[in-house]
Amino acid sequence: MPTHPLLAALTSRARTHAHTRTPTCPCGTATLADRPDATVVRHAGTVAKAHAPDTDPAALVPRLTTAARLSDVLLPPLTPTPAVLGDRLVTFWPYGAPVDPQDPDAAPWEAAGSLLARLHRTPAPAPLPPMRGPAKAARAVARLRAAGARPEAAPVLSAWTRLPAWARGEAPMPDATTVCHGDLHLGQLVRHPAPTARGASSTSTTWASESLPGTWPAPPPGTPAGCSRPRSGPAS
Repeated sequence: MPTHPLLAALTSRARTHAHTRTPTCPCGTATLADRPDATVVRHAGTVAKAHAPDTDPAALVPRLTTAARLSDVLLPPLTPTPAVLGDRLVTFWPYGAPVDPQDPDAAPWEAAGSLLARLHRTPAPAPLPPMRGPAKAARAVARLRAAGARPEAAPVLSAWTRLPAWARGEAPMPDATTVCHGDLHLGQLVRHPAPTARGASSTSTTWASESLPGTWPAPPPGTPAGCSRPRSGPAS
């Protein structure tokens, strides 16, 4: 049940959008995420995402365009432009079944690798904003350092110092043309259409969209990647 105004309003938007797509909607609502940077709700086969309050529409719209045009790799949005809900931009998506975090052995690693390879070989169909990965990682490391000395932080900080300067957000990226996924992890991987008892064989694996251009170092073993272009100097 909605517990605050944004969640209630987003739930209502998701329901309205779902009923527009499917008048005979098998109603059912669930909150998939509710964080300061994103609130996501599902109504039947429609998912509505309220992006962070500081999301720039000029950066988000090209990512939606890219996802719509690369629908064989990225989950395409249901609408080409975001809606406005108070101080939030809202996007609508078809529901895809997520990877089960309790069953990592069943994770579709091979399919994820194939998707990334196809994405990296595909020219960007529209100009894209720079990937925010280095800046976001730098902020996370700054928070880690601010938390004080902890033994478990030492390997992370040591690895951080060995990354190239551009990967730490301290220099321009060497490549600003390759499309990559700016937030690669299993939580971004879905099967669409969602498997059913009778239709599981017709589903395919795809990335929830986070496309931007940029260069990105190889992810740590066991970590999948996301979509973006390198920065020359992600929607999340």
